[in-house]
Amino acid sequence: MKSFFDRRGVLFSLVLSLAIGALGVSTGAMAASKTAGGIYGHAQPGATVTATSQSGLTRTTTAADDGYFNFQVLPPGTYTVREEQNGNVIGTTTVLVTINTSTHAAFAAGAQQLGTIQVVGGAVNPIDVTTSNTSLVLNAAQFKQLPVARDENAITLLAPSVIPSSPTLGIQTTSFGGSSAAENAYFLNGLNVTDNLNFVSFSTPPFESLEEYQVLTGGLTAAYGSALGGILNVVTKSGTNTFHAGANIFWVPRGLYSPVPDVVENTPTGLQYFDRGSDDSEGEYTYNIYASGPIVKDHLFFYALYQGVNTHEETYTVSKHTVYQNTQPQGLVKVDYQINDANLLELTAYDNKQVSKRDVYNLVHMNTNWFDVSSDGKVDVDSGGKAYIGRYTLVPTDNFNVSAMWGYVVFDHAQSSPTESCPYVLNEINGNAVHIGCAAYQVYSGQNDFDARHQARIDGEWQLGPHDITFGYDMQNFFATAHTRYSGTAGPQGNGYGWVYLASNNCKTGKTGGERPVPGCGNYVRRRFFLDAATFTNKQHAFYLQDKWRIGNFYLRFGARTVSYTNYNPLNIAYIDINNKIAPRLGLSWDVFGDSSLKLYANAGRYFIPPSGDSNVRLAGAEYDYYDFFTYDSMDPKTGTPVNPKQFGSRVYENGGMGILPDAAAVVSKNINAMYEDEFIIGSQYRIADTQWSVGLRAIRRNLKAGMDDVCGFSAFAATYGGKIYPWVQQHEGQAAADALPGCFLMNPGTDAVTQTPSGKIYTIPASVIGVPKATRYYNAVELLFDRAFDGKWFLHASLVWSHLYGNEEGYTLSSIGQVDSGLTESFDFPGLTDGAYGTLSNNRTWQFKMFGAYNFTPEWSVNFNFRFTSGEPISCLGYYNGPISGPAGQGVASLYGPVAHYCYSPTGNFLSPQGSYGHGDRIYDLSGGLRYSPAFAPGLTFGMDVINIFNFHNALHRDFISQLDSGQANPAFLLPDGAGDFQGGFQQPRYFRFSVEYDFL
Repeated sequence: MKSFFDRRGVLFSLVLSLAIGALGVSTGAMAASKTAGGIYGHAQPGATVTATSQSGLTRTTTAADDGYFNFQVLPPGTYTVREEQNGNVIGTTTVLVTINTSTHAAFAAGAQQLGTIQVVGGAVNPIDVTTSNTSLVLNAAQFKQLPVARDENAITLLAPSVIPSSPTLGIQTTSFGGSSAAENAYFLNGLNVTDNLNFVSFSTPPFESLEEYQVLTGGLTAAYGSALGGILNVVTKSGTNTFHAGANIFWVPRGLYSPVPDVVENTPTGLQYFDRGSDDSEGEYTYNIYASGPIVKDHLFFYALYQGVNTHEETYTVSKHTVYQNTQPQGLVKVDYQINDANLLELTAYDNKQVSKRDVYNLVHMNTNWFDVSSDGKVDVDSGGKAYIGRYTLVPTDNFNVSAMWGYVVFDHAQSSPTESCPYVLNEINGNAVHIGCAAYQVYSGQNDFDARHQARIDGEWQLGPHDITFGYDMQNFFATAHTRYSGTAGPQGNGYGWVYLASNNCKTGKTGGERPVPGCGNYVRRRFFLDAATFTNKQHAFYLQDKWRIGNFYLRFGARTVSYTNYNPLNIAYIDINNKIAPRLGLSWDVFGDSSLKLYANAGRYFIPPSGDSNVRLAGAEYDYYDFFTYDSMDPKTGTPVNPKQFGSRVYENGGMGILPDAAAVVSKNINAMYEDEFIIGSQYRIADTQWSVGLRAIRRNLKAGMDDVCGFSAFAATYGGKIYPWVQQHEGQAAADALPGCFLMNPGTDAVTQTPSGKIYTIPASVIGVPKATRYYNAVELLFDRAFDGKWFLHASLVWSHLYGNEEGYTLSSIGQVDSGLTESFDFPGLTDGAYGTLSNNRTWQFKMFGAYNFTPEWSVNFNFRFTSGEPISCLGYYNGPISGPAGQGVASLYGPVAHYCYSPTGNFLSPQGSYGHGDRIYDLSGGLRYSPAFAPGLTFGMDVINIFNFHNALHRDFISQLDSGQANPAFLLPDGAGDFQGGFQQPRYFRFSVEYDFL
């Protein structure tokens, strides 16, 4: 489906290999809780083994006949593990239990004697040989030593095969293992906090409150779903028997923020600025106040934190100076109640409210100086929301446990501005898009817009001899009220229009932005009205069952997850109903020497992702979307609107957007399947004897088996441009059935579409008539990893990745044109748009190298670094469709969408240019470093300084793929850096300094 944003309007508006090392610590199947961990190992047969935490939690078990013992559902933290026989202590070790992993500890003769491990700043666990999963696990102490941004995206970017999302999308998120930025899931204390409206954002508490982070990059167990890319699994800090209180501040001074280059384009009127990055600046300070400790020793604990953030940004384009101010008064409270060793209760509540203010000023050039003139272009955005999470865990015996979780998270999306009555106007007569008039924003959401998720789940684990059986049920209900409208109040329902001034330079072939030819010559203006509004509910539920079977030194994991998704339209009628899709999971790991030093493993799994809530709004809601065309005398100097407009031609409705609520039974194919992919991993991991080093190499293959997207071209209007669907239905099912066809239809591209006539007759439209190919996406990768575990002195992590991502489907987003309509992109709207679409996809990065670590010179001084290199993105060349599909003026229906087809501009006629075949973008290098000082005379006090991007590399993250303007002329900005109006303007983050002071009072 075509985006409601003009492309430039978005300027304003997830064989044998060696696997992971500490950059890929294998994850255990903590069935009763993805927020807990475990301990396993070997002791003397029949020995009593006890694990005790710093908060007094104690678990006891008896070693099996072969000496094997296993603890599960342990809250993360440091544990003392004690081996006793006949009342005598014969072995003790201290281990670190981390989120969703199993830590190895051994006492018996013949096993590796770990002794007592000194856990400082997050020691890395030994290899977990019990699983075939892969992930990166860090805790707050370790992450605090790294010179990276203090946010969740920076955590995920430390993992191999994770890259930043394209800046064209206008969002800050990441892509995992070839997936799109909208195919990841985010969990906090067990609650899925992903925004189900479009899957590209998630709810986060104050960053300082986070304790452990697990980046799951592959081989998910059956307990996980709702993601094709990866999962960020996070737990917050908790209180212990030791009271702590403290405060810290992090400061990024504007005066030390380096600029990015200016971007200059060669327009028909000469050279001029496109972005003036050399004048941009940014500054930020963040402060936190926290306290934690016991309320009742060994039983009741609390943790509380308040965070304040103030960010100030200023950006410049050719005609605008924009000032952003963002404040985040946020807080979190967590209470843990260890009723006894068998009953645990935890409650979490947080508020992550954000208040963003934007002021826009016009720039007046006078005697080589720029002067600001206020346009009153103010926009206020309230976002964030609240979350509440409760979890109860019962461990009645040492071989059975069960937990129940309930959570609620809400996202606010309110927007307001003093200039909401101003229409949004672009002037493209001279070949480049210039925003004119008094509007501050192109589109707005409603002032009461929000979406929320209720989730309840139960997880259990039952150990029966060598079998570790896990099971669970997960239910999620999603609610939303969503509106999208143009700025202004002149249109229907009091909503505004978007105006674009265009030039018709050829009497015969001039186009109005791709909608239809213009009779005659001369300039004209295109007016667009867009409005969608919907209140709706979606429901999801899943069951899973899995067995992990220990056979000597082998661990076989097999199970399945079954998922169901139901989306409802505003009348509460189910229009998507996908039931009981089975996702099998199979894994095998081999502890080769029986001492957790060498693991060989393989894994296969199928993953489904639900339909987005965005489809409820754009596909199943009552959407208005149409164009009118006018000649005019002049432009109003204040509003930019045309003076004395005279309409010509007829109104054009975009994809049937006539404001009518579509028939719920007619907008989705009745045979639709959820989007899913298969994944295969093979690898091994080796810990070098008598050292802190481990090495890994793994191979991964991902294959998208079914895409989900809307396909358009069903209407009678599309038939006039060569569309085959309407006349086929007219011939085979009659005129009434043809007239009942929707503008766009949600389906699995490349399959038959099953729908019904107004009388209720079910019929099938063959895939050959629809004319779009099957959605394909293939990802192949090899990852080589090294890890040097922290020994109190230094640690190092490194990964080298080769990968190839290819096909015709990026996924739920479309980076080439900056589209975030999850599952409703333009990719398969018309057959012409799929010409040349098969190739190297936008998220491909052939080579990636990452390395980070820290070194303690003395107990007082330490240094750290983070280095990242990635190959450039593959470049596509997009323009007007110029293929064989018939239609007016020889143009196929794909020409209606403007210059977004895989046909590269040429004055003699656009030529087919397959996706990703126009070369590669800039290579990205980034080296950051930091220094820490913790004076011995003031225990608890730490000073820090980080320099991000030390050498101020400023290569482009993305370059403009659009080779042609809407007017049909060559695009002067083609291949220039393109960042959808973000602070860096399409460049990598410039150099900046961050200073910190922290003091833990107790």
